Amino acid sequence: MNKQNYYLLGGALLASTALTTGAQAAVIKNAPATLVGGSQTATSYTASVLASQVFSSNASTASQVTITPGATSSAAGSILIDFGSALTASFNVQINVTNAAFTGTPSVVFYHQSTNGTLTSMVAGATCGVQPLSDKLLLTACTAATGAASSADAAIVYGLSYSGAGALATAGTSIKLDGWVTQNGGGNVTFETITSANVVTSKNAAEASVQAATALNIDNTATPVFSKFSSGARSAALGSIHFSVTGSVGTDLASTFSTVGSITGTAEVKVTSSLLSDPALTSIWISTSGFATAAQFVSGTVSFQVPAASLAASIINVAFDGTTGILATTGTSTAIVTPTTTTGIITAIAPFSGNLASLSRGGLSVELNTVMPTAGEGSTKYRSVIRIANISSVDSVAIITVKNDSTGVAIGTYTTTTIKAGGTLQLTSADLEANVSGAAAAGANYKVVVSGSFNGYVQNMIWNSVTGIFSDISGFRNGSLTLDP
Repeated sequence: MNKQNYYLLGGALLASTALTTGAQAAVIKNAPATLVGGSQTATSYTASVLASQVFSSNASTASQVTITPGATSSAAGSILIDFGSALTASFNVQINVTNAAFTGTPSVVFYHQSTNGTLTSMVAGATCGVQPLSDKLLLTACTAATGAASSADAAIVYGLSYSGAGALATAGTSIKLDGWVTQNGGGNVTFETITSANVVTSKNAAEASVQAATALNIDNTATPVFSKFSSGARSAALGSIHFSVTGSVGTDLASTFSTVGSITGTAEVKVTSSLLSDPALTSIWISTSGFATAAQFVSGTVSFQVPAASLAASIINVAFDGTTGILATTGTSTAIVTPTTTTGIITAIAPFSGNLASLSRGGLSVELNTVMPTAGEGSTKYRSVIRIANISSVDSVAIITVKNDSTGVAIGTYTTTTIKAGGTLQLTSADLEANVSGAAAAGANYKVVVSGSFNGYVQNMIWNSVTGIFSDISGFRNGSLTLDP
């Protein structure tokens, strides 16, 4: 670290290289384990964190506790102030405290510091007055022998203790130190400011959240199409409720919960989702809290009363009937958790919410009506042609399901040859009958479902061999399953 030397000459402050034009910054760091020869590489102070037994549940009792933070060095409650400059002039240091009061009588020792941050030796002959006040610590008329060789590069203040720290009864609050280094003897000259640092931190506040499960894909190759998830299951998790593994709640630092079992009371979990209006949905449930069926859904919402001890194990699940197509658009699903107890530390947890997993119907699924067989009029007048376009960037196959157009009964399925990315595949009734056993013997028009894990569209064309006209009857299809233009 490159430090300038400051001197007093005829009452004017001079730097060894130039006149100072503004205060530099001093930084509060942890003192090294070895005070002489110890390397100080950290750039900031690592605050001590209170153990769960430090405070009772209120700020008044907390203010009566004396806190002496642990230290990495042999001197308890120590901080290292790394000056931005090498100080040789007589100077004062003021250290301010926030969220607590100083107590006891600390001591200070000045050190030389090499360019790589190592404390090389104590500054010989350095003296300093130490005056602790409740809200500040004053180091006055600090001096070192004249010359850069005896400059003070760093100071270790040890024996620091704090009282009146009632503010730490609120989880996440810290005792902070800052201050400045000024010229001794008047002149109102600030050599350096001391950057604010947290030296003691209360326990972290408990964190509660609703976390979405992995996005769900509805299988467009299932039978019926989009009736199940891609895993083949009819049910899936939408999300879960989480708490931090350790923490405190609100102003209660006496009760750290490392397991959610230490929470008492109940909570309402309210789920809002367009899925609750989906005819394919049979139930929604929260693990350990029972089921809710479609008859219990009200305007797209459903609520559960969940025992607080079960909150962290709560998974929000849905199930579909497996025979009805799941709607194409599910919208946003959310869950709101609201504590409803009047006793116990859960009362300090504010309501929290989060999104649940999204559902998607990836790929193509189109149902075509009135596909002519090769028999009957198909042999003399009408011929059907199906064109499948793959507009995605990857090659893929399509799955063809052939049904009786009048009854809807499935006749059979087959998988097409690969359709190149950006390419098309053309099929005729003869192709369907050649690949689906029993299709030719059905003696009726076909209903054809085309599905695949690619984006695209399907055209249903009929060729009239008498008039020589092609007719595009692609609009004659089941619109609820249509994703293509």
